Amino acid sequence: MSTYSDTIDVRDVLRTLSRGWREIVAFTALGTISALAVLLYAPRKFDGAASAVVQSAEPASALSRLGSGRNGVPSGLLAGITQPSLETELQILGSRAVAGVVVDSLLLQARVRSPADVPTLALVRALSLSGSFQRQRLRFERIGRGGEYQAIGDGIAGRATSGAPFAVAGGSLTLAQDLPPRFELELLDREDAITQMGKQLAIGRPGGDVVRVSYRANDSLTAARVPNLVLATYLARRKTADRGINQYRAEFLTAKIDSVARQLALAEERLRREREATGVLDPQLAGKIGLERASELRSQLTNVEVESGAINQLLSQVTGGGMSVRQLAAYPTFIKSSAVSDLVSQLSTLETERLKLLGTRTEQEPAVQAIAKSIASVEGQLKPLAQAYAATLDRQRTDLRRALDTVQAVLGGMPKVAIASGRLERDVLGLSTIYAALQTQLVEAKLAAISEGGDVRQLDVAQPPKLPAFPRPVSTMSVGIASGLVAGMVAALALALMGSWVRDTADVERLGGVPAVRLSDREPLLVGGRASPGTVLVIPIDGGERAGAVAERLAATASSRGMRPTVLDLSGGLQTNALDVNATITRLESEYGMVVVQLPSLTDEVTVAALHESRPVLLVTPPGRVNRARLVGAVQMLKRLEISCAGVVLSGEERRAVLTS
Repeated sequence: MSTYSDTIDVRDVLRTLSRGWREIVAFTALGTISALAVLLYAPRKFDGAASAVVQSAEPASALSRLGSGRNGVPSGLLAGITQPSLETELQILGSRAVAGVVVDSLLLQARVRSPADVPTLALVRALSLSGSFQRQRLRFERIGRGGEYQAIGDGIAGRATSGAPFAVAGGSLTLAQDLPPRFELELLDREDAITQMGKQLAIGRPGGDVVRVSYRANDSLTAARVPNLVLATYLARRKTADRGINQYRAEFLTAKIDSVARQLALAEERLRREREATGVLDPQLAGKIGLERASELRSQLTNVEVESGAINQLLSQVTGGGMSVRQLAAYPTFIKSSAVSDLVSQLSTLETERLKLLGTRTEQEPAVQAIAKSIASVEGQLKPLAQAYAATLDRQRTDLRRALDTVQAVLGGMPKVAIASGRLERDVLGLSTIYAALQTQLVEAKLAAISEGGDVRQLDVAQPPKLPAFPRPVSTMSVGIASGLVAGMVAALALALMGSWVRDTADVERLGGVPAVRLSDREPLLVGGRASPGTVLVIPIDGGERAGAVAERLAATASSRGMRPTVLDLSGGLQTNALDVNATITRLESEYGMVVVQLPSLTDEVTVAALHESRPVLLVTPPGRVNRARLVGAVQMLKRLEISCAGVVLSGEERRAVLTS
C-alpha cells in the first residue's frame, strides 16, 4: 500500500459526481419544475426607467474668473469646496420627501393584491388615510349588476358604491368606475407605503451627469408613472439647490413678469370699461373734434338765423303790401333754386306774351285776361315756397341749437373724462413699459444662466413596458436548470463527504488518514512500512467480507518477492485461550518469512489477543459502500491502542493502481 496524500484528484471528484448521478438528476428536475412553477404562477414584475441630466452650477462664478480668492486661496479651491456633489442630488431623489409626494399622487397607500396587473388608479379614485395603522386587506365582490360591492376585511364589513366614499381604518376610500367583479386591496399607512416604495425604487448613476431612476411594479403603468413622477417632483422641488446668480435673477424676473402681466391686464380692462362707458376713445382728439363741431354748428346756426330773418322780413313786407310777390324771386336763395328759376322763367314768358297781345288788343280781351290769370297763378306759387322755406329754416335753427347744446355739454364734461382716461392710459403705458423692460432683462438673464450650469432636465421618459422583467422564460429556465444542476452536484459531493456511506478509496483515505486500495485479482497487494513486517493482521471491519481473498493476495505477492509466506486463518476463532494465539503466531514467525493472519472482526476476542504494536493491521471493507462510522471507529481504535494501520482494502471488483508507502 502507498503513502496517504491530501491532494484532491479531479478524477476522484468526477467519479464521486458520476456515482451521485441520481442526486444530480433529482435536483436538476426539481430546479426545472421550480422554474416552470415560477413562470406559470409567480406574479409578473415590470420595470420602468427614466433618466435625467443633473449638472451642478459653478458656485461664485465671479471668483472662478479671478486668479485667487480671499486670503490668497485659489478660486478653484473655493469652487471645489462649495460645489455640491452629484451624490447629494441622488440622495434628494431617493428621499422620503420626494417619495411621499409620489405616494400621495398615485394613491400607493392602496396596493392591488388581486388582480395583480391592475394599477391602483384603475380601482381607486380617491384615498384619504391618516395616522398609523396596521396593514389591512379588503376583498370586494360585486353585488348585482350595479356599482355596489360587498367589502370584507379585517374588522370591516359593509357595502361600497363606486364614486362614493367608503369608511376604512384611518380614513376613507372612493372606488372608481367600471371595476372588475372582484378584487382585493391592501391598505398601508403613509410611512409604510413610502418604505415599501423605497424598496422597489432604484436610483443610480450610469455615467457622467446622467441619473437613472427605475421602479419595479406589478403593472406596467405604475412602473412607468413612478419614475416620471419622481423626476417631476424632484425638478419642482429643486428651487434653491445649485443655482447661479443669473438663474436666481431669471426666476425672480419670471415671477415679476407674471405679476406685472396681471396688473397690466387689469389696467387694460379698466381702461376698456371706462371708454365703453364714456364713448370716448381719445379725449384730446374728441375735444378737438367737439370744438370744431361746435364752431361749425354755431356758424351754421348764424347763417340759418340770418336766412330766417331775411325771408321772414320779406314775407312780412309782401303781407303788408310793401313788396310784391314777384319780388320774392329776387331772394338770393330762390335765385339758386331750380323750381323758382322755372317759375321766374314762366313769368317772363307770360309777361312777354301779354305785352305782345296788348300791342294789338285791349286788357279785356279773353286772351289777355287768360295770360293775366296765368301770371297771377305763377306768382301765387312763390309765396308758399317762401313760407315753406322759412319754416324749414326755423326747424334747422332748432336742430342746430339742440346739437350745439349737446356738443357744449360734452365739451363741458370732457376735462373730467380726459383726467380719468389719462390716468388709466398712464397706468397702462407705465405697466407696458415695465413689462417690456422685464422681458428684455429675462432674456438676458437666461442667456447668462446658460454658462452657469445647474441644468437639470429629464432625458428619457419612462414608457409602460410591454414585457415583464420577471419572470422571463429563457433566463428563468436557465437559472432553474443551472441551480438544480449545481445543487445536485453539491448534494452528491456533500453526501460523499458527510454521508453515512463511503464508496471511493479517496474518501476512505480522507476519512481514515491511511492508504486505501481496491482488491484486484491481477494486481499485487503490497504492505509497506519502516521495515518489512513479519506478521500482517488482516481484519475485516464487518463479518462476511472478502478477508480470505485479501490474505491470499498478500501471500501471493510475498511469494513473488522471494519471501516464504504462510496464511493463518483464525476467522473462525480458536478453542484455546489468548496465549495459544500469540504462541501460534510466534512459532509461525520463526518458521516463515511472512505470516498473514486472517482474523474475525475487531471486537472478537481472538482479534484482541492477536493485536500487538509490532504487527500492522490491514483493514478490509465490504464490497460496494462502506459504513463511514465503522471505518472511522476502527481506525481511531487502532490509533488509541498505538497499533499501526497499514491501510484499508476495499474488497470490490474495481481495479486500482497499487499505492506505495
